Amino acid sequence: MFAHNPFQSQVFRALLTYAVGCVVVLQLMDILVEPLGLPVAVIGTVTLLMLVLAPVLVMIVAWASFRKSTQHSGEPDDASDSAVFLIGTAELDTAARQIRFKNKLADVQPKVFDFIEYLIRSRDRAVSKDELMDAVWPNVVVSEASLTQTVKRARDLFRNNGFDTDVIRTVSRTGYQFEHPVTSVKGSSRVPANIWLAVVMPSAAVAVFSGVLAAFIVNTQEATPQRIVSSTDSNSLVVLPFANLTPDPEFNYFSNGLTETLTNSLTTVDGLRVIARNSASSFRNNPDDFGTIQQELNVAHAVQGSVQRDEDLLRVSASLIQVRDGTQLWSQIFTRQLDDVFTLQDEISLAIVQQLSEVLATNLDLPLSISNIADNAQTSEAYRLLLRGTEIRRGRTSSEVLQEAERVFRQALELRPEYPEAMVALSDVLRVRGVLGDLQRENAFSEALSLARDAARLKPDYADAYVHIGEIQHRHFWNFEDAENSYSQALSLNSGSAEAHSAYSRFLSKAGNHDSAVREARIALDLDPRSINAATSLVIRQIRIQELNEARLSLDEFSTRFPADVNIPWLESNWHIRNESFGEALEWIALEELDYLRLSLSAIILNYLGRTGQAETALDELIATDADGAAFQIAEVYAHWQQPDQAFEWLDHAFSQGDPGLSELYSSVNLENLYDDSSFIELAERIGLPLLLQDPQN
Repeated sequence: MFAHNPFQSQVFRALLTYAVGCVVVLQLMDILVEPLGLPVAVIGTVTLLMLVLAPVLVMIVAWASFRKSTQHSGEPDDASDSAVFLIGTAELDTAARQIRFKNKLADVQPKVFDFIEYLIRSRDRAVSKDELMDAVWPNVVVSEASLTQTVKRARDLFRNNGFDTDVIRTVSRTGYQFEHPVTSVKGSSRVPANIWLAVVMPSAAVAVFSGVLAAFIVNTQEATPQRIVSSTDSNSLVVLPFANLTPDPEFNYFSNGLTETLTNSLTTVDGLRVIARNSASSFRNNPDDFGTIQQELNVAHAVQGSVQRDEDLLRVSASLIQVRDGTQLWSQIFTRQLDDVFTLQDEISLAIVQQLSEVLATNLDLPLSISNIADNAQTSEAYRLLLRGTEIRRGRTSSEVLQEAERVFRQALELRPEYPEAMVALSDVLRVRGVLGDLQRENAFSEALSLARDAARLKPDYADAYVHIGEIQHRHFWNFEDAENSYSQALSLNSGSAEAHSAYSRFLSKAGNHDSAVREARIALDLDPRSINAATSLVIRQIRIQELNEARLSLDEFSTRFPADVNIPWLESNWHIRNESFGEALEWIALEELDYLRLSLSAIILNYLGRTGQAETALDELIATDADGAAFQIAEVYAHWQQPDQAFEWLDHAFSQGDPGLSELYSSVNLENLYDDSSFIELAERIGLPLLLQDPQN
């Protein structure tokens, strides 16, 4: 509809701002219309009014822009932010941040534009390299290679668009100077041809579009007087953290555990999308912010509750909320003895499912056996110990925390030796302690696998047990065939588990099935929208299969939602390596906190930038400080350096160390250069990777 003229750009920006404002207003009305007692039809009326006003807005902005564009001063004004510089057949518009050659818009990178603009404004003198780096990259430490690369891109830009000589001259021992006649004018030099093109046509186009949309709304408003939630959205639920109303804050472990137990139970219901506890817990401090809950989690219903304790008497309140308007659909108080916790959690889960079935007019079935444990004082105490250990362990991996969690889980198993959930919890702690080197690895992994298998034997429908089995089988025993069966079993038992989909995604990537890995990562993120791990996993999988545009979108969303996350530098650096923007990659990896990741990727990037001496220094430091722990990353460096013999030598070293990172042979984003080597297939066979995918790049 609009060309690249400045006045038309202003029209477009105004229309875009107006559209965004309309969307915000309509969303607020959708939330507030029922609480305020207004008819739902008022939303349609307001929408029609907004559509009528749209062409009026366009006409006003277009006319004002047209008048301004025809009245600009032709006097030179280099200091003006809206100056336009004419360089032969080229035109640099500082306000629009555009460069045109023979009236054709050029594709120019932001830093290249900043560099050219600064040189033009300072064209009466040679500008030093230090001054340029401070001006183009303020508050960022960059290498001289970034400036050199920017100079090359700027020269190429003019050379590729009809300039026979370089417009940027290198001044020996000083820096650079712009060397071409330049004329500057204030404001835009691109005056519209006439008022018809400038004002009438854009206004008419918007009026026609608004009229068609308004007619559609009028014709459909009576048929759909109320907002209807899609079937997919309506079959969705989040269990918000149950509030601990006891005076003892340490009893939080019980309310948190009850929340998690209910969530896990409800994920087994076919046809019900249940948000993972990790994302639900982010609303602990604002459980009544239903607008944000609906927007962030895309759910139609929420379960809220609280826990009170009076000596040995437990009182749990639970309610089912319609998220769209905060309406309470059901509420009930359950009072039981503290030793009747298993009966209590079963009753709450069944009651929620029954109420949802009535609300959705569909049949939702909860497996009859949820806890599979008979209530008594001993088993109830084992349950409380499991919850305590889980709270101690949650999100923490220090040696002291893991040892304390292991002690509590073993106490639970002493009270009830055949307790599947406690077995899986202990299995996970032992596996992590083995990875960290706190325990002898072979013994820790063997006991962890045995515990998870015993849990699956005692409770064959326990999906989490099969997830843990699959993790240990492929990560520590490199048994990919059995691991595939374990993950398949877990998902057949509980297809609504975000953890199962996330773990299966990681496994599929390691097995070389990258397209399926991306699909599973998307499902995991849908079930756990606020999970940093799920978001990180999706970006890594997309980078791995060179879906750089999709990865860019995912990474931008990730950075917006988790701006301070420690994974961002590594993800950004890897994305820029694949995009061959090595200067930006180097800037990002400098922010990486883990030395072995920072040094390995720095060695890769510096080599691509031609700074081989610095690259070798970074690799030497990595080898000197962490040769055993970072053998896999050292191999990745040599792979990028096109030195396969050294790469396989370090992969063999990792193999001798029992490095679990070797299971990443197919999923690594930095071993592509080794895939065609026969030694790669031999190593894959030794590890036990599936060989049915002979080309792990696909």
